[in-house]
Amino acid sequence: MQVRYLDEFKWVDTAEGTAFQFQDQDGESVADVAVHDPDLKLWKWLVHVPARYRYREVEPCGVVVGHAAAKRVCELILLNTFVTKPAGFTHIPR
Repeated sequence: MQVRYLDEFKWVDTAEGTAFQFQDQDGESVADVAVHDPDLKLWKWLVHVPARYRYREVEPCGVVVGHAAAKRVCELILLNTFVTKPAGFTHIPR
């Protein structure tokens, strides 16, 4: 398993504010966030993790209120699986 660092990734708007991907500089996405129900402001999130972090072969996913919360959930999952924070890193890029 390759260790990746959080500062190698950034959130990229892929659909005019209705979908975002957490991508590295090569365009590889490790998390997706997209609007699920615009009236209720529900956003679905999905994190692409290695098989050892999946439950019954299902990647972590869910629905929350607001895109900021969805992004944060993805970042927290990644920080606790295979993406690490480099020493001295103080904030998460948006």
